[in-house]
Formats: sequence, structure tokens, C-alpha cells
Amino acid sequence: GAGARESFEHESRMTVQVLKQIQADLAFQREHQEKLIRFWLAQHDVMRSELNRMLAMAVAGAASEVEAEGGGRGVGELEGRFREYMAMLEEHEEVEDKMLFPMLKTLFPQSTEVVDRILDPERHKGVDVLTERVGGLLQQLHERQRAGQGLLLSVPEMKKVVEALERLTDYMDGHIRYEEEVTMPWLRSAAPPQPPPPL
Repeated sequence: GAGARESFEHESRMTVQVLKQIQADLAFQREHQEKLIRFWLAQHDVMRSELNRMLAMAVAGAASEVEAEGGGRGVGELEGRFREYMAMLEEHEEVEDKMLFPMLKTLFPQSTEVVDRILDPERHKGVDVLTERVGGLLQQLHERQRAGQGLLLSVPEMKKVVEALERLTDYMDGHIRYEEEVTMPWLRSAAPPQPPPPL
């Protein structure tokens, strides 16, 4: 009867309204998912580039030490850049560990095993050991320079900085590449397909 028809029309209008809202929400999510991917990968690019720049600075410092006594004059600048890099790394990993990777596990429970491997504390120990090595060397050399002992910096000391940065750069490249290889399929799939045209 008329009551059934009115009820049906009401439910039909509400169905269309909800569908339109879902379509809008899907488009919003897809847009922001792509932004997330772009920003996250850009952070990785910045961190890779900064390590390579610091390595180039260390190599140049070691070369200047060979050519003239009192080389390694950029140790203070290098130590400052390394402190900035560590602040970026800590902030980046906190966002990953507390927000990005848990979000992936929530959206895709089947990703839990691979994401848990990324979050394994043992995996981060390698980063800690190598960054502490670089930071310790730079701090020690910079303190000697500030104490007026800069002329005593030796070729082997500067080469230790280069070697430590090389190891860190190689390790972080693999560390980041593994994260991207493991998570990008899920991040890409988290961006829903184009919704159908609005009704």
C-alpha cells in the first residue's frame, strides 16, 4: 500500500545518500593515500641524500688531511649535520613505528607477519650500533678541535669517519629499501580503485 511505498522511497533515498557519501569518502581516502605514499618516499629520498652528502664531506675532509696538516676542518660542521640527521631519523622512525606500520596491520591483517618483521627491535639495533659509531667518532674529533688540538687529527682518524659513514650509508640504504619493498604493495592496495560515477 501507500505506507509501504513511502517507506521504500525513504529507504531508497537514504541508500543513495549513503552511497554518495561512501563515494566521496573513497575519493578522499584515495587522494590522501597517494599523498602519504609521496611524502613518505620523499622523506626516504631526503635521508638517503643527506647521508651521501655527509659521506662526501667526510671524504673531502680526509683528502684535505692528506694534502695539508690540520685537515678535517669540517668536522664541526659534519657533526652538526649528523646531529640534525639523527633528529630526522628518530622522528621518521617514530611516525613509522607508532602510526604508519600499525595502520597497515589494522587495514590489512594479512600483512601482520611482514610488518612485524620491520618492527622487530633486533632490526633497529643495527641502525643504533652504526649511528652511535659515527656520532662517537665525530664528537671525539670535534671536541679535540675545540680544545685547540685540531692539528693533531691524523689520516687514520679521518678515514675511520669515512669508513663508519660508508657502513652506515650502505646499511641504511638496505634498511629503507627493505621497508619500501615490503610495505609498498600494501600501501598501494590501500588506495581504493576509482569509485563509480555518482548516481
